[in-house]
Amino acid sequence: MNIKKHTIELDKQNENELSTYTKMLWNFIFVFIFATSLISCINVKTKSSCEFDFFENSSGIKFPNTVEILDCEDDLEGLIWIRLKFDQKSASEFIAANEMHQYSDKIENELYKLYGSEDDQLIESVSTYINGKVEPITKNGNTYLKTVQTEHQFVIYIINKDSGYFWGQIGYPD
Repeated sequence: MNIKKHTIELDKQNENELSTYTKMLWNFIFVFIFATSLISCINVKTKSSCEFDFFENSSGIKFPNTVEILDCEDDLEGLIWIRLKFDQKSASEFIAANEMHQYSDKIENELYKLYGSEDDQLIESVSTYINGKVEPITKNGNTYLKTVQTEHQFVIYIINKDSGYFWGQIGYPD
């Protein structure tokens, strides 16, 4: 009888140790998943973190709801840029709806030979601030540009119809 009672006590003790170990394991798994989720969210760009509304309000141009925010930055010195991804259909519709013009490397003024075409200069202006952070802006017949100038901002939008990549920049006073 004593042996049976001792065996039952050992079984309960083993059960309690196993239960404690299982709880610790589940707690560890929960903490690991939570920490991983938190770390992965640190670089997630959102409409509010990228001042998306400011881009739409400054230019008067609305973006499709399906657009994906890839990257953005505010240099706090009068310049904000954003990089988006459109699907091909939305890219074509965006280009048409906003009367964007097709990229051209034609130089209209002899003085600009050193600097390139107007479109090259616009692309260079945006590229200066985003180079090294994202892939370079494509310059070909499937690249479209639009500038919007208001009293307080100068907006440059560039989109490539094939890739769906979009680059936008707002220059604003400090």
